[in-house]
Parts: sequence; C-alpha cells; structure tokens
Amino acid sequence: MSFLRKVCPAKLAGRCSFVVASLLLAAVVFVSWHSAKSPDTGKMTTKPDTISKRDLPRNADSEEHLEEVVPSLRKSANLILPDVVEVNDDNNLPHMYKEFDKNPEAFLKKKIPEFNQVDVGAAEKSRIREDRAGTPKVSCIINGKKKISCLRTKAGEVYMPFKFIQDYFEVSGEFVNNSQGSGKDKNNKGTFYFEQSHTPLFPTATEYRVGGKFMYFGQYNVEGRTRVMLISGVHGVPVSNQWDKKGYIYPIQVAQYGLSHHAKLLDENGASDDSLRVLEDGSKSDSKWQVPSGSKILYQLSNVTREPVVYFNTLESRGVSEFPSLKIDEENVDSCVSFDVKFLSTSANVSIVLSAGDDSEYVLTYQSEGFYKKTGDDNMIYGIGPCREWCSLHRDVMVDMKKFVSDWNSVKHLITSIKHLEVRGEGYIDNVTISEHCHEGHFKAASDWMVRNQDNNGGWPVPVTRVITSQKLTLPPGWYSAMGQGQAISLLVRAYLKYKKPEYLDAAGQGLRIYQKLSTEHGVRARFLDKFNWYEEYPTTPPLFILNGFIYSLFGLYDLAQVSQGQTKITAQQLYSDGMKSLKVMLPLYDSGKGTYYDLRHVTIPLIPPNRARGDYHAVHISQLQYLGLIDSDPIFNITAARWVGYTEGHWAPHN
Repeated sequence: MSFLRKVCPAKLAGRCSFVVASLLLAAVVFVSWHSAKSPDTGKMTTKPDTISKRDLPRNADSEEHLEEVVPSLRKSANLILPDVVEVNDDNNLPHMYKEFDKNPEAFLKKKIPEFNQVDVGAAEKSRIREDRAGTPKVSCIINGKKKISCLRTKAGEVYMPFKFIQDYFEVSGEFVNNSQGSGKDKNNKGTFYFEQSHTPLFPTATEYRVGGKFMYFGQYNVEGRTRVMLISGVHGVPVSNQWDKKGYIYPIQVAQYGLSHHAKLLDENGASDDSLRVLEDGSKSDSKWQVPSGSKILYQLSNVTREPVVYFNTLESRGVSEFPSLKIDEENVDSCVSFDVKFLSTSANVSIVLSAGDDSEYVLTYQSEGFYKKTGDDNMIYGIGPCREWCSLHRDVMVDMKKFVSDWNSVKHLITSIKHLEVRGEGYIDNVTISEHCHEGHFKAASDWMVRNQDNNGGWPVPVTRVITSQKLTLPPGWYSAMGQGQAISLLVRAYLKYKKPEYLDAAGQGLRIYQKLSTEHGVRARFLDKFNWYEEYPTTPPLFILNGFIYSLFGLYDLAQVSQGQTKITAQQLYSDGMKSLKVMLPLYDSGKGTYYDLRHVTIPLIPPNRARGDYHAVHISQLQYLGLIDSDPIFNITAARWVGYTEGHWAPHN
C-alpha cells in the first residue's frame, strides 16, 4: 500500500491503484502462462524478454486468441490492456512490466494521458474506462468479395476505416489537431473534417466583364503544373510534355498562362509595386558592376531609341573564370528578374547566380544556342534564341530552377538569395529589374505568341497526336481545339483592350474561321442529332461533346462580339447564339444525379461507359454555369449550378 500511495496521487488513488494492481496481476498471469508453455528444454523460462506469434499456441495468432489463453487478463486490467498487450515482436507484456518497474509514475503518465487530470468528473472517468476497454475488431465483407477490418462497439455500431470509405465513395476528409481546447472542448484532441467532394468549389461568380479577370483564372498557377516542362526562353510561354516527352507548345496552355497572369495583374494594379528595383537602365549612377581585367562594360547610345544602354565584351578574357557581374543581393528568391538583351556573338549569354545555405551556388544561364539543357546539378541552361535584335526576358527565378532540379523539395530550402547577374561574350543589356512578379510580361508574351503563331486558317494547331478513349479515337498532329480557339480569343481581346494594338483584335477575328468548319473538315464544329451546333475541344469522329471545353469556346465568342465591329461582330454573335441554343437544350444530358458527365461519349460511341467528371471538372462546370448566368438571363444556368453545388454536399437527385 505504501508503494501505491507513493506512485498514485490522492485524487486518482482509487483508479490508479486499480491500474497498478491490474498491471501486476496481468504480469503474473502472463508469466505463469508463458512458463507453462515453454518447450521442455530442461530449463524453466520464467521471465522471457520478448513474446511473438511463434511463442503462442499454434492457434493463437491474434489478440482474441491470446485472451482465450488468459481469459481473466482483460477483465482484471481492462483499463490498460489495449496499451500493454500487442502480439508482435516489438511490444510485449514483460517489456511493459520492466518499464513500469523502472519508473511507475512515468509509465502511468505515458499509458494513461488522463493521469494528471485530477478534476475529471465521474461521467468522464466512465467514458475513459469505456475507451480504454478497447473496441473489438470484426471482419467486414464488402459486396461478398472483399474483406476489411472494422470495429464494433458494445452498442452494436460498426466503424469502417475511412481510407476504405474515401476510396469507395469518392469522398475526402482531413483530421486537424486542435492546438488547445477551452471550456467544454478542453479535452477535444482534434476535429475531423468530412467533405463530399475531393475538390473545393471556386468562389461564387459575381461579375463577368470583358477586359476584366477571366473567370477564376487568377487562381491558376499554370507554370507550376507538373505537365509544364519549363517556360520557353525563346517565346516566354509554357512548354508541355503531357503527350510528348520531348516537349511542345500547347496553345490551350499558352492561353491559360496568359489569362491567369492577366487576372493576377489586375489584382496587383491599384497597389504600387514597392518591390520593383531598377538594377540597370543605362544610368551610371546606380549601377554596381564588378568588371574583372580583360572585360569591358561601356555605356553607349542605342541606334534605335537613342537611349543609353550597357555594352559588354568578354571575348578578350578567354581562360578567365570571372566575368562582369551586376550585384543584386535579393533575399526574396521568389522574384522575377527582367532584362532586355541583344547578342553580338554566338557565345554571348546572361547568367543569374543564386546563393545556397551551404556556400554553394546555382547558376541559371540564358544563351543564344540550344533549346534547354542541364550541365551538372548546379548549372541550368535555357536557350533564348539568337537575339540579334532586342529580346525582352521576364524570368521567375525559382520556376526556372524548379523545372531543372529533380529533388526540388530538398533544394528549394537551401536557396538563400539571388546574388548577382553575369554577362559573357559580346552584346548589349538594358532595363535590368527585379520584382515580386512579372505578370504583365507573362501576359504580353502569351498574347504575342498567339499573334505570331496563328496559321493561315485562323487557328492555333496542336503539334502532337492526341489519343482518346483507350486508343479508340486519335487526332493526328495539326488538329484544332475549340477550347484553344476560345481561350486564345479571350486572351487577345484583353491584350487589345490594354494595349490598343489592332493586331491583337485582328488575330482574334481570324480565329472565328475554325468555328465555322466542321470537325470532319479540319474544323471544330460538330452536330448533335444533326440539329444542334457544338464546338469541339477534341474534334473527333464520332464527336465527344465535351462540356467544359465547349463553354470556354462560347466565352471567347462572347468577348469578341462585345468589342469588334462589322462582319467580325456579326459572325461572333451568330456563332455564340447557335452555341447557347445548343447548350440550353443539351445541358440536362450532363447531369448524372450525383455529379456531372465530362462528355457524351456513352451516347455517341457504342458500348462505352459514361465518362464521369472528376471533382475538379465538376467544380469547373459549376463555375462556368454561374458565369453564364451573369451574361444570360435564362434561369437554366443558375438553377442547374445550384443543383450541382448540392451534389458536392451529398444532396443527390431523388430516386423512385
């Protein structure tokens, strides 16, 4: 008794004494049983150090069998058995006994977190006892085929593992630890958040303005996508490797890249960019060039603008490891470095040097030759084209780094600063700046790419093969996408409204020609029931009637109709009107009662199952309808969107 008084606090003496006594009894019973079952080797095993499945009787391969051998164990130690008896090679009763014997108070605090909670009431003590008594495992047979382990309470309630529920019902959940409880929740250890949908919905649409932010694209991080190989040094737009590992420029991705940065640019406008630092603009007063022997840094007037620019020449410093450098010392490594450059030699290049915490350096080099390549783990090279005329570059430094470094999650924490900029070879450099973002530069690069790369048909062809529906449908290189046409037009309209350059609006108008051609004639227009026009994201035969791509194509037509004049305006309005008529008739076909269908392939292709929209596409469908409801008064869009929102909360369509 003196031992128990020494170990147990007064306010928990009854329970603590019971726990200690139970543990001692469990140990004695266990040791007696194990001694009796030891092999007859001539030596009696009285206190084994370990217990594993091979030490148990032949049929004792679970905790339930162990309790059959020692039926009184859980009854006498029902508070602690779940913690101290685990039939495996690592935790065992004798080990726990030794731990208790060495430091009883520490052992009890470890095994019974409530040990020091002396103010818990009788009801809470009862709940703790029920919890500590454990919940028996039972087998759950799923559809007569699959077996999983479940838990069954004394009240008969059966609990299934959430991992199974998550996969089986396509739901999601997350456990969040509470930092500290208060009041009635002081014993709450955390909260589990259950969601019907894997994907959160976009904020409810409240405004759609031509020239404004394009829908929800301000939330997109196109360059961060895994299928984006890198941002081209030549064109300043994403290079994709989704369908060809060698890399290609995908017009849809370019348009989304431009629209996302346009939306972010509008968010930034109205607030001064205090982060912008001009490092070199042709003025000698603020520049911080370090020029080693044999190299030249000179200030000259541009033949075009008659403004001062920096001339560099290192051709006479062959064999020298140091080159002219411009000090940056920027600790915000998530920055964008911009500069204009004109190369006079094929060996010319510009490098950005980053410091790492281990005193090492990473180098990003932008040179006239090559597409892109990596030389070693610390030197990444982007080809930016010949640049015999002035080229403008806007490079997100960490994005360029990430696309080359395989173990990025480990490396990114090592980068401490953007150290300096180096020049090599012969050429000119000007307008060197650093800022938190380059949204306008990226927006303009994407818009200019659209103008330069539109073909004679008015389209932006996709240069790779697209295989759909398990090899059943194939689009050879050169196919057009209505989604690509529509998003390109939306991008060009916004570029026109910002810069007032007619070439943007002209290119947008030329893009209508692809809408007018049937998909069977190298266009994007399909017919549903030979009556309703539909603009195809993937113009296959037979058509797929993809919903989200079609709606994006309509927004491009709507945008262009609002800003164009003459025949272009008439054509855009007619194509838009035809599409909206089709959508209002066909929209109910995409409602599954629990979610939405991505397309109608199950209608057009014999014996193929429906293609359900996964969570993120269902969220896109909802947001698209909400935006359509802002520009069209037909209630079908808002009513349908509200019903589809309900599906994400478990409010499914009724059954018979």
